[in-house]
Amino acid sequence: MEVIIYRHILPGMNNVAVITGDLVKSRTLNDKDRDYVLNNLKDAFNEISRGVLSIDASPFEVFRGDSFQARIDNPEQSLLVVILIRAKLRSLIRFRDMKQRSNYETWDARISIGLGSISYISQKTIESDGEAFRNSGIILDQLKDNDERMGIKTPWKDVNDELVVSFSFADSIISKWSPSQAEAVYQYFLHRETQNIIAKELKISQPALLKRLKRASSVSLDLFIKRFNNLILVKK
Repeated sequence: MEVIIYRHILPGMNNVAVITGDLVKSRTLNDKDRDYVLNNLKDAFNEISRGVLSIDASPFEVFRGDSFQARIDNPEQSLLVVILIRAKLRSLIRFRDMKQRSNYETWDARISIGLGSISYISQKTIESDGEAFRNSGIILDQLKDNDERMGIKTPWKDVNDELVVSFSFADSIISKWSPSQAEAVYQYFLHRETQNIIAKELKISQPALLKRLKRASSVSLDLFIKRFNNLILVKK
């Protein structure tokens, strides 16, 4: 395998985001469930790449059968990407009892964002290295230890101090989403269309969509996304 090594930081690689995630309770998945989740996750990666990152090829790589990683060259987009991934996963349902449709569980993932430089680039993202990769790995380990679902580490203390609180609040909101709320948020944040258009795509009424978005605290999350975007752009 050809490996490309850069001895100096490349222009434009000084501040990027590395997203690393792994599925929660993946060891409980049978082969059928695993295929279902991973296929939907890969579809989401492609949709997010086109709809948010404005690129054709997905930057995400899946490894070990339950983990994924991507380099996001515009780090201000990384929070929205993480929220969309979790929304997609939480919209998927696994019924514990097919006779009792209310007895179900959803999927989720621990996802970390690491911001910083990149010093080593391989053909495979998971084999690359640098500050952004190390920061992402540090936070993912902390998420596992603290049983949390999302976190971030940047090179800037003031940004970290603010975001550790904001991420905790956002995590508590997302972790309470029902599948229908998660589906509504995913479609709304991904496409940014009018509520009437999104409601038609979901085959529900506009008032029903608005109700789901309100219960999912989509307005608060949207404000957080915009604040995050501004914070990172200033530092970038």
